[in-house]
Amino acid sequence: MKKTAAKLVTTTLALVLLGSLTWNSPASAADSKSKLPAPVKSAPTLTLPSKPCSEDDSTSRNCYWDAAKRGNGKGYSYFVDRAGNVTYLNPKLNDRAKRAAWAKKNKAAGREFWGTYDGHQLCYAKVGDTSYVYCFDGYKTTT
Repeated sequence: MKKTAAKLVTTTLALVLLGSLTWNSPASAADSKSKLPAPVKSAPTLTLPSKPCSEDDSTSRNCYWDAAKRGNGKGYSYFVDRAGNVTYLNPKLNDRAKRAAWAKKNKAAGREFWGTYDGHQLCYAKVGDTSYVYCFDGYKTTT
C-alpha cells in the first residue's frame, strides 16, 4: 500500500511540475515577447439608400426599389449602391456568375440591353414592331 501511495504522490508531483513548465502566466507571456493577434476590425456597416429608384432609369444610383409598394406583384425588391451595383433582397438573384451567363445568353440571342424596365433591373429586349422584354428576375412583357 505504501508503494501505491508513493507512486501516486510521485505521479502527481510529476504532473504538477510538467503543468507548471508549460503554463504561461501573464507575466511570463509578456517576458517572452510573443506576438498578440491583430486587433479585429469590424466590417463597415451597410447604409441602405433612402431615395426610391426610378421605374425606367438605368442610371439611378444610391436608391432602392420596394417591389411590395411600387411593383406590380411580379418582382423583387433591390437597392442600387453608389457604384451602380444592383443587390436584390432575394439572395438567389445576386449570383454574379448567373448574371454574366444571363447577359451572354441575351447578347447571343441578338437582344438589346434595356437596363431597367418597369422597375425590373438587368432587362434585355428583342426589338421589333412588338418588343419582347426579358428581365433577370423573371419578368417578361411586350411593348
